[in-house]
Amino acid sequence: MVKNRFVVTPPERRVVAVVSVYRPGRDVVDNVAEIVEQVDHVIVVDDGSGDGFEQVFAEISAAGARLVMLPENSGIAAALNSGIDSADLTAADVVVTFDQDSSLPQGFVARLLEALRQSEDAGLSVGIVAPATFAGVDQTGAEVAPGVPEALRPIQSGMLITGSTLERIGTFDEGLFIDLVDVEFYLRVLAAGLTSVAAPGLDLPHELGHFQSMSVFGRRVSTTLSTPFRYYYRARNRAIVTRRYRKIAGDLLRRERDRDIAHFVVAVAFARPRRALFTVLRRGWRDGRRGTGGRIPSDLNDIAASVSWRGQRIERPRLTA
Repeated sequence: MVKNRFVVTPPERRVVAVVSVYRPGRDVVDNVAEIVEQVDHVIVVDDGSGDGFEQVFAEISAAGARLVMLPENSGIAAALNSGIDSADLTAADVVVTFDQDSSLPQGFVARLLEALRQSEDAGLSVGIVAPATFAGVDQTGAEVAPGVPEALRPIQSGMLITGSTLERIGTFDEGLFIDLVDVEFYLRVLAAGLTSVAAPGLDLPHELGHFQSMSVFGRRVSTTLSTPFRYYYRARNRAIVTRRYRKIAGDLLRRERDRDIAHFVVAVAFARPRRALFTVLRRGWRDGRRGTGGRIPSDLNDIAASVSWRGQRIERPRLTA
């Protein structure tokens, strides 16, 4: 369900960062400290980590962030929404969302704000500003104004959202729980007639999943693999998002669906037992066609937990912008 719960009394623009964390390590403290230096306020939302992380949270608080603690794991959308709620944003404010692995280059947020200013000066109604590349992967399309490229389905981490956008279309869809939450929000921005722009030359470094390699019929195959239970959400949410937005982004969604199907075939080849991962994918697709949201069913989560990846885990080749 998408919620619209916004406060509207614009003073000067504030810049608020919301960071979702789950069972954070000590490196998250350093990441949060980098964000604190670049914005007015930082809200860190713990997505139900449980006991054993008190010292890390104490250090996060000491670094200058405000903590919001969720009683149970509720998914990335709910975590980000909780942070947005607690910020009491106005239409004049902006929020930048991050996950716990985000390590900010100096001046990152300032460059997002400069791209926003340039876009607004060009007369654009901006919903999202994103870095041009994420972990070196291009997120840009054609220019929508001189020197301002469009951001195409930008990743959530490092995404700046204007307060007026949240006022107009609401926050993240909590029913998706995790995976494609950012894609759904981006498509909702487009459906509202708003523009998604990129900050030229700006990259957010990030580690993207586990990189596995194995030999298939004498040929070396390498791919990025997620935790097995994530494939339920990816298959389910792909079906939900495609059905919801195919009229406004049919070509994009067909390309992404075909790319996902190709990846699922490879993932099943890497999985042991293969039947277990196939079951996870099949039920995800079925639930998506039925419009079922929320957490993965417990019996299916147990099946996903039985899956291991065949092959060798290798170092990911370094990507450059």
